[in-house]
Amino acid sequence: MKLKYLFGFLAFTTILFSACKKNNGCARSEEATVMDLSDSDSCGIVFKIGDGTFLEGANLNEFQTFEDGDLVWISYKSTAGASTCGIGEVVQIRCVVPREY
Repeated sequence: MKLKYLFGFLAFTTILFSACKKNNGCARSEEATVMDLSDSDSCGIVFKIGDGTFLEGANLNEFQTFEDGDLVWISYKSTAGASTCGIGEVVQIRCVVPREY
């Protein structure tokens, strides 16, 4: 009888933890907000992640167009390269998908 309850608890825990991490289409992604800094001389679209860091996508043209204030999930890796904007880290974007509030 106790084995039945243990199995039920383990199944519930597994479902609970898998439900907390929604499949948003991007592996190891972070929440970000799109910021359009086109008003400045050399900036364009950048992403502001939760800790306040700005990301400049070296390959942004490979992804759909985003507007200022859009909420997204972003997956990226650091890459070498010169920053055109000088506001954040230059990254190679792996995946960007819209997210809900």
